[in-house]
Amino acid sequence: MKAPELNDYVVVKITQVMKYGAYAQLEEYPGWKGFIHISEVASHWVKNIRSYVKEGQIRVAKVIRVYPDKKSVDLSLKRVSGAIAKRKMEALRRAKRGKYLLELAAKSVGKDPSSVVEIIEEEFGDVFGAFENAALYGEEAFKGTKIPAEWQRAIIEVAKKYIEIPKKKVSSVITAIVPGPYGAKIIREALMEAKDLVKAENTSVDIYVAGVPRYAVDVISYDYKNAESVLKEVCDHVVERITKAGGEASWEKVKA
Repeated sequence: MKAPELNDYVVVKITQVMKYGAYAQLEEYPGWKGFIHISEVASHWVKNIRSYVKEGQIRVAKVIRVYPDKKSVDLSLKRVSGAIAKRKMEALRRAKRGKYLLELAAKSVGKDPSSVVEIIEEEFGDVFGAFENAALYGEEAFKGTKIPAEWQRAIIEVAKKYIEIPKKKVSSVITAIVPGPYGAKIIREALMEAKDLVKAENTSVDIYVAGVPRYAVDVISYDYKNAESVLKEVCDHVVERITKAGGEASWEKVKA
């Protein structure tokens, strides 16, 4: 097992709190322990350490000294920003979930999950990423990868059963006016044309009247950036089509 290194951010569980500091076990490094001196608990003077740390807490700490022979480290809580702590906890959550899902896939393959961890991480960044992509794209997710076919099938099967990717929704309102007896027809055609432009997978577009001359556009996708891109494409097409027909049109994004 790789040892923690200086300046690493690690997830720890507080095991004992003393007046002068706290002891912890490193969740990602079995057998490793750490110590947080009271001076490293907060950026200001600490009168009562128990106001900041308690036994059983899961925290993110920074490694400030390493003692390999003792499998021990000195840690700091005050040198960890809220953003770093959040990212680290999310990474740990993904790692644990990925490990669990890979173990399920390994049962159907009949092989040790550790045999494919390295190649999966090389292809998808982390193990959980493989299951996310499998849930979204199925067999397409593995095209061009070095992951063995039997593992691909097992991962897809587990992903479909256990992974639910939350959908993202973005909306806008188009204001469109075309003078003349055929104005309504031109607007309707422009809206339908824009909707038919959408070819992105796992993306849906809904356009409806929000109260003439306002028309609502909802784009739903698994990817937020893709949803925003599609929304812009749809709305820009309608505005261009209406303008060319001699009308007036504009659009604005609706805040969630």
